[in-house]
Amino acid sequence: MNIVRGQYPELEQFMGGWFHQDWVDTGETIAEIVQDYKSGSNAETVHKVCLEMNAFLANYGANSDAAFRQLWKSIDPATLGHTAASFFDEVKRILNS
Repeated sequence: MNIVRGQYPELEQFMGGWFHQDWVDTGETIAEIVQDYKSGSNAETVHKVCLEMNAFLANYGANSDAAFRQLWKSIDPATLGHTAASFFDEVKRILNS
């Protein structure tokens, strides 16, 4: 699988900035982390992140979990009871609420 860094700039900024290696020190739940991001972001940026999550899943399809692990090693959705798709669905739900 060919992972292209920089293909999803807003998503990569979000994941690297909020779900970094010490993300659990920032908040205890996905919801807390996402709410923190949302409170400091404008609506256009939030919209772009959501679009890039959709594009990521469409691009990698059945390989989304593996691609997610390669790009963002500091968080494994499986340890939180999620796949890459369900993790992004949860994030989008919070961002759009």
